Amino acid sequence: MFKQVVYILIGLFFTNLVTAQQDINELSRKFDELAIQKKGLTETIKIDVSGLTLHDFISSIAEEHQLNIDVDMNLNQPVVNNFFDVTVKDVFIHLVQKYDLEVTFMNNIITFKKRTEIKIIEKKPVKVIDVDYNSQNDFLSIKLENDSLPAVARAITDKSGKNLVLAPDIKNLKISSYILNRPFDQVIEMMSKSNDLIATKDENGFYYIEKNKDGNNNVSGTNNQKVKQPKANVDSPGYYDVGLTKSGFLSVKANVADAADLLMEAAEKLHINYFLYNKPENEKTTLLAENITFDELLEQVFKGKKYTYRKQDNFYLIGEQVTEGLRAVELVQLENRSIESVVSSLPKVFSEKLEIKEFIELNGLIVSGAKSVLEELKVYIKQIDKVVPMVQIEVIIVQYNKSYDIQTGMKAGLDKINKVQTGGTLFPSTDMTVNSASVNSLIDAFNGFGLFKLGKVASSFYLNLKLLENNSVIKVESTPKIATISGHEAKLSIGETNYYFEQSNRLINSSIGNDILNSGTWKSTDANLTVSIKPFVSTDENVTLTISVEKSSFLGRAGETAPPGKATQRFESLVRVKNGEMILLGGLDELKKENSGSGTPLISRIPVIKWFFSSRKKGKGNSKLHIFIKPTVVY
Repeated sequence: MFKQVVYILIGLFFTNLVTAQQDINELSRKFDELAIQKKGLTETIKIDVSGLTLHDFISSIAEEHQLNIDVDMNLNQPVVNNFFDVTVKDVFIHLVQKYDLEVTFMNNIITFKKRTEIKIIEKKPVKVIDVDYNSQNDFLSIKLENDSLPAVARAITDKSGKNLVLAPDIKNLKISSYILNRPFDQVIEMMSKSNDLIATKDENGFYYIEKNKDGNNNVSGTNNQKVKQPKANVDSPGYYDVGLTKSGFLSVKANVADAADLLMEAAEKLHINYFLYNKPENEKTTLLAENITFDELLEQVFKGKKYTYRKQDNFYLIGEQVTEGLRAVELVQLENRSIESVVSSLPKVFSEKLEIKEFIELNGLIVSGAKSVLEELKVYIKQIDKVVPMVQIEVIIVQYNKSYDIQTGMKAGLDKINKVQTGGTLFPSTDMTVNSASVNSLIDAFNGFGLFKLGKVASSFYLNLKLLENNSVIKVESTPKIATISGHEAKLSIGETNYYFEQSNRLINSSIGNDILNSGTWKSTDANLTVSIKPFVSTDENVTLTISVEKSSFLGRAGETAPPGKATQRFESLVRVKNGEMILLGGLDELKKENSGSGTPLISRIPVIKWFFSSRKKGKGNSKLHIFIKPTVVY
């Protein structure tokens, strides 16, 4: 079998190939015949084409070589070709093959047009009638929905071997019924009754099915004729008319008509089984519709009202939305975002008409209520269930400190309590303290060279000489990176913790005397770099950032057990940044200059001499703190 299929496919392939080759050969022969009169077909072409449409390309060749050509305006596809020393005839044949063109000849006129596609209409598959028969217990099951009655009768006869005969006037009917595992005679009877038919079995075992001309079988299954309210006059309030088209659809016209009467008459026209949990009382409707189904009629009549319907097997269950059996329960899951905070963002209409519970483990909502309102909720959830972009934020914090200071001067004093020893630092900075013995030795050394003789100093005398110069450059860079999704805050904190002792004293009174109870606790204090960022991503991928940056550092302690001092720098800003763009969020530049001194009045102002009778300090400091932000949107 497989080989036969392969041979057939190969045969079809070669048949198409030979047919195409014959068409090209025939076209070439016709061009050769026309070339006897039109020499332009045998002329050669040298052309480089790019951007022209096929129509313009063929027209330009015809004009250049004086040919009579009619080109279809629909040949507007772009052409890119290079031809060198090729005849016009060969170019035309190439274009016919490449673009699947149809060429016709009428005397000296050549017509080019797109080949007409032959559309093959596929046959619709024949619907299979779902019928099952058990010959052992004579049980029949049918699952019919708008199926042809002759096809149903044929299927039942083929399955069971029992003959069903149809009356001539019902051979065009379509029926619906759903019955499982019941005796054959009961199934035939109920199928006929539910579609306003009568089935009769004769002595030969034939089942004759005909239309119920008495009309006593109503939807509720009783033998009592249903009493209807008389219809109003045409186009007056309360008027309605329900008809059936040839295709089996409803044609409805109603003007402030009673909804219950309208629906029940439509169900009777279509032979539809229904059950009323609650009859739609005092519900009016106005509509004009052609070719609608019963489901569409129910949806339009009940839209915005407290009534709904549910289709179960072959029955329509109709009643109020809160009625047991009509309520729908469904799990609505989100795919792209978290279920958290979704319930609080729902419109009030959903929370009033539906019972909604979060199901965090499945990232969804358990919803119970009317089917129509539940469908509206699903549409709303689908609209907000979008991919939430994530923002990766790079924060660069640069701190730069540069300072220098110079201290010079000489101090002299008397200290009778503490005996001063000669000592200190000579290099690289000078900070020396000289006692009286060293000063007297220095005086003795100078007395031998001058006209004046200096006296000795007291034993409690001391001298302090200071020559200091400090230079410092400190540069600190921090590059924390944090990421969060749009609309959610991200925090980052880096720092250190110091502890201090806090003592408390408590006075205890007693009959013997007063006692003091001492107690204390160790407490902590933090110095951190804290970054808090909340991004919002717009549709054009611009990012709005709410940023708070706080940087604190410890200073010296006022006492051994005192808490350390703390210096704090803080930024708060709201900025808008493009995706991937870096900006300077903020900066703090501080310039500090100091020039101070102390000395003997008047003498401390005389040049040169002032260095021996004063102490001076001069310094300069420059501190900078800059923060850079770079957000990157990631999906």
